[in-house]
Amino acid sequence: MNTRFFSTKDRPMHLGPYPLERLQKASARSDLSDIPAHAPLSFKNLKTPHSLVNAMGEYQAMMDVLRDGLVNPQTSGAPADPVERANHMKSFGYFQDASMIGICDLTPAMHLDSPVTNPDIDRLAQEIQTKQIKSLAAGIDAVMAGLKEALARPATPITGHTHAIACLVEHTRDPRPDEPGGDWIEGAMDYRSALRATETAIILASFLRLLGFNARAHTATSSDVDLNKVAVAAGLATSEAGRIVAPWIGEGFSVAVVTTDMDMAVDQPIAPMQEQSRFKTAGPAWWLGKGSSKGALNRDPYAKRDYAMGAHPFEKLKRVDNPTTFIDEARVPRVPKRTDMFARAQFGDFGKKQQKDTSGGWFVRKSSHASAQRGALGAFILLQDGSPEATGPKPTDAQRNAANVKAASYFLGVDAVGISRCPDWTWYSHDATGAELIPPHDQAISMVIDQGFETMEGASGDDWIAVSQSMRAYLRFSLLGGVIAKQIRNMGYSAKAHTVMDGEVLQPPLLLLSGLGEVSRIGEVILNPLLGPRLKSGVVTTDMPMAHDKPIDFGLQEFCNSCKKCARECPSGAITAGPKLMFNGYETWKSDSQKCTTYRIGTEGGAMCGRCMKTCPWNLEGLFAEKPFRWMASNFPKAAPALAKLDDMLGNGGLNDTKKWWWDLELKENGGYQEPAKPVNRRDLQPDLDLKYEDQTLAVYPANLAPWPWPYPFPADREAGIAAYQAMITPSEYKDRLARGETQGLAHERPDFGDAPVIMAKISKVDQMTAGVTAYEFTTFDGAPLPAWTAGAHLDVVVTPELVRQYSMCGDPNDPTSYQIGVLREDEGRGGSKMLHRIFNEGRRVFISKPINHFELVEDATKTFLMGGGIGITPMIAFAHRLHHLGADFELHYSASRKADAGFIDVLAQVPWADRVRTHFSDQGNRADLDAILADYQQGWHVYTCGPERYMTSVMDAAERQGFPEEARHLEYFSVPEQPDYVNHTFTVKLARSGKEFTIPENKSISEVLLENNVHVDVKCADGICGVCKCGLIEGDVEHRDFVLSNDQRQGAIITCQSRAANKDGVVTLDL
Repeated sequence: MNTRFFSTKDRPMHLGPYPLERLQKASARSDLSDIPAHAPLSFKNLKTPHSLVNAMGEYQAMMDVLRDGLVNPQTSGAPADPVERANHMKSFGYFQDASMIGICDLTPAMHLDSPVTNPDIDRLAQEIQTKQIKSLAAGIDAVMAGLKEALARPATPITGHTHAIACLVEHTRDPRPDEPGGDWIEGAMDYRSALRATETAIILASFLRLLGFNARAHTATSSDVDLNKVAVAAGLATSEAGRIVAPWIGEGFSVAVVTTDMDMAVDQPIAPMQEQSRFKTAGPAWWLGKGSSKGALNRDPYAKRDYAMGAHPFEKLKRVDNPTTFIDEARVPRVPKRTDMFARAQFGDFGKKQQKDTSGGWFVRKSSHASAQRGALGAFILLQDGSPEATGPKPTDAQRNAANVKAASYFLGVDAVGISRCPDWTWYSHDATGAELIPPHDQAISMVIDQGFETMEGASGDDWIAVSQSMRAYLRFSLLGGVIAKQIRNMGYSAKAHTVMDGEVLQPPLLLLSGLGEVSRIGEVILNPLLGPRLKSGVVTTDMPMAHDKPIDFGLQEFCNSCKKCARECPSGAITAGPKLMFNGYETWKSDSQKCTTYRIGTEGGAMCGRCMKTCPWNLEGLFAEKPFRWMASNFPKAAPALAKLDDMLGNGGLNDTKKWWWDLELKENGGYQEPAKPVNRRDLQPDLDLKYEDQTLAVYPANLAPWPWPYPFPADREAGIAAYQAMITPSEYKDRLARGETQGLAHERPDFGDAPVIMAKISKVDQMTAGVTAYEFTTFDGAPLPAWTAGAHLDVVVTPELVRQYSMCGDPNDPTSYQIGVLREDEGRGGSKMLHRIFNEGRRVFISKPINHFELVEDATKTFLMGGGIGITPMIAFAHRLHHLGADFELHYSASRKADAGFIDVLAQVPWADRVRTHFSDQGNRADLDAILADYQQGWHVYTCGPERYMTSVMDAAERQGFPEEARHLEYFSVPEQPDYVNHTFTVKLARSGKEFTIPENKSISEVLLENNVHVDVKCADGICGVCKCGLIEGDVEHRDFVLSNDQRQGAIITCQSRAANKDGVVTLDL
């Protein structure tokens, strides 16, 4: 029986699920010698190769890699009160589903003589160092780089740590040898609880380091302290007759510990169990579950249930042959992974602001709690896929396989599991690299993780804990679903866990097919009748035969059709108040995903949003008293308006400050976490808001508006998206047309983009020339020739999705086998070169554009002067190769402040035209005399320069003094020069071809406004240096702010990302 009769809405989060406050305390123990030593675990169960223990091992090792890390040098705005600190850390541990949390002083007696280290870390190291993932997740490259750096970091003692946080995770009952699905989980209980305790500990330790405190996690496999001694000192257990016993739990638990130098209030040890008041520990309150969420009736959800059944009575749900919403399977178009809205935001498809909000995973990292969870979530990607075990037993009994999968999943802690077929139409068409995806598996295991009622009860849904609620659930699936996928591979079958970071299947239809819910008005959210909408999902695909579950019907379609509470409460207005329509072959309430994504990544009063889940009437606590609502909602769904009104009257979905446990901290530009700059989103319900469907303007991007599959910008056309929403038809009309055979254009179809705008290349060579300059060579994977290029060309290099940077090519244009670039690391720059130096290793897969040339060489010049300053030498090398091939007259002058900082010196000494090279290094006393070099100008001479702004200005000034006309002076900027203190004014842009007019406000550029209004303009740098956004200028007084156009060119052209009307309220007419 798992029944709860009493609500715990008034119980503060830091008290936890067990009533530890009822326990009698003992005086602090200085002598811990009688406590039995903790015995380390080994996650290798070679006697039973089918055991789930073997699948957990690499995940435990990965978390052990993450147990320590760099401490944020910036201090945080965390409260100084020790009690508040202790309560917060306990609450965070309970949020992560620890059973008990306690805090104690860290004493010398707790230190181990010799630290324990997980031996599996060494086996994992090679994969971490060499494996490259396929993911478009924001900031994933930085996560991977940090993981590699963590491996290389030497271990240090914890002598400065003063406090310890003990995280206890309880056992459920031991599996019975004869129960369905017991094959994999027998004997795995200690390992399961150790794995889950480790998860909590590494997150708490990461959180403390982000706040500027030293912290390290200590686990059953890697530790500097004795876990048993800490557990006793922290008041979670007692030592009795050589046994470690926890109240209400007994000996069945595992512990992980966090040590830190953050001062916190400590707990007292508890008195021996025989001295505890039986009335307080086993009296009526415990038996009835009064005052705490754990009680005698629900302590172990599997006490009277098979693991394969799950903790909830899913067996009582009504099963049907088909989902309750129509899917035209024959016409569902497959779309590329690149259609993911967060990926689109990263690439700048929705504009620069949205790109900035996603850069480096900012929308997650800006929340300290979510940032602490993010490292493990990213690291697990390395483990989600792999080759099946060649000697695996490959069991063929589909019923038994399904039972084992479900039992193992529930045993680990998954909240709901369903198994279904995995049709081809549920797979993306192309993976994150743009490669065509041929579905490898036909079976799907869908899993649901509850985001937790308690924290959602205290949140507004879009405040500073919202993103952490999502990350907690995503991380939990990544860990537990990953273990299941590994277990299936150990059995000899292929399997992959599809997480939020690297999934290759569309999860909603698989959740429908596997009976885990129905489509809700929220749109992409599948609602489960027992868990409500507050869930995150993940899928494991495989080729292992399994028995399938059927879809369910609990009346949600009628209920959501009548209830519009989520649409009313949506802060972005993304959820439709209208009917279900057909989208990409699905019947659904289609929300405006662009609006939703823009708000989630850009809200300034919090981080992310789940307000729809928070306010849904199905977001229930799980009490016996709520059963009438479930029955009424399922059996009389047309009563939804009355039920929703009752829900409002009861305050459900409102704010409960008792459950508000987290600190509101925001990541600042200097890297520290401080008080948020904007008011926190603590919005309450809006029952009086009358939302009308006809007042909504929504956009959708069906398959025919999907971006190309390649990792490269593809601006969204919102006007087309709005038209696409208005063109969607109802399911009944769709079915009628289908019945009449009118299938032409019925479903959306993905366009064929043909030639890719990028090349998937391999870094074939990395040459670190100086401390700050590195040369990179790119080749194709198959050795095929690369596209031809001309001297002066550059490459757009996709460093990360949000960091597309331009680098001049410095190789020989006559060599078709490779491209070369040189990159100066600029730690104070915009982040591209710093990240590139961090992650661009030999053998890495990268994406580069085809060569683009805005700096072309005049090949018939009578003499050419090539003037390179610092890293600006790179295009000069390509020019020199070409001029040498032509037999032309030229000189190359290479200038730098210090010879030690000058890259390419050795390269220039070995080229066949080395006699044309002159070097000038200030610290060597041979600084270039520019007037002397460029003296005696003769007609037909040209000069080219690239480098720092000051150097290029000097070259251009000297050339002008020596008589070089403007058309013979050429320069290329590598970075944005210092700008004057321009003042922005509002002005108007007219488009000559269409007659349209747009107002350009002070805070936006011409290109931004044009793109927002679906006028296509190519944009790359947005800094006025690449020239891609150039447009014809017909009329108007312009303040040219670019570093591309010559004075002559400015008479008829404008760089739209920077230049503006010269005067307030001016008018500029463009040739568009």
